[in-house]
Amino acid sequence: MSKTALVTGASEGIGFEFAKQLAKNGYTVTLVARRESKLKEVIQTLGVSHSYLVADLASSAGQKTIEDEVLKNHYDLLVNNAGVGSVGKFTNVEIEKQLAMIQLNCAALVRLSHAYLKSAKSGDALINVSSTLAFMPAPGLGLYSATKAFVTSFSESLWYENKDRGVYVMGLCPGITSTNFQVNAGGNASDVPTNLAQTPEALVKYALKELRSRSKPTVISGASNFLMASLTRMMPRKATVKMMGKVMMKSTSPH
Repeated sequence: MSKTALVTGASEGIGFEFAKQLAKNGYTVTLVARRESKLKEVIQTLGVSHSYLVADLASSAGQKTIEDEVLKNHYDLLVNNAGVGSVGKFTNVEIEKQLAMIQLNCAALVRLSHAYLKSAKSGDALINVSSTLAFMPAPGLGLYSATKAFVTSFSESLWYENKDRGVYVMGLCPGITSTNFQVNAGGNASDVPTNLAQTPEALVKYALKELRSRSKPTVISGASNFLMASLTRMMPRKATVKMMGKVMMKSTSPH
């Protein structure tokens, strides 16, 4: 009997790559995203044995739909990947857009994690996709980095709470990844340093390797990302903020 996985934000980018590699590794995958047309395209790529659910996880109704699914059907793996960013100074971005980000990046992840872990069995696993920006403030992308700091800290606590029952929780922290994130967040694709970007394929391959070892609560993908995360945690906080401000305010200018 094949293992089962549910992946949110699975219509493109990192979520799509998780779906592809999990299917290749023998999982039967249920994909979640808000655009049915994109989900149908992914299913055509994966094959008819896989399925999808349409839900906008920034809404309470969408969260309830997937929460009910997780409570009703057992999954060997849940990948909480759905997330969004919004570039620009905090006061220049509409507050409703910012609050929707919190709903998607934090509230949906908490709600689905709670539903999943309540009935998880030994051997099951939960991957919460965070970011290396969890370890540093990011002026120009400040609320996004704050939501990811929340996800990382929360996931580390869940790892400890569940390890003795044989349920593994990973906080996955990618760095710059070759996806549409920057454009979707309202920034410019040209601002992303391609020489530093990791491919979704490499990121997910590394994440699944760490999933098999089940040894770390927090997984930082890529040596340069690990070095940056470690460096900023050792620097004085003011120096970190000033350094990140100079970098981020240049690379998060809106169209």
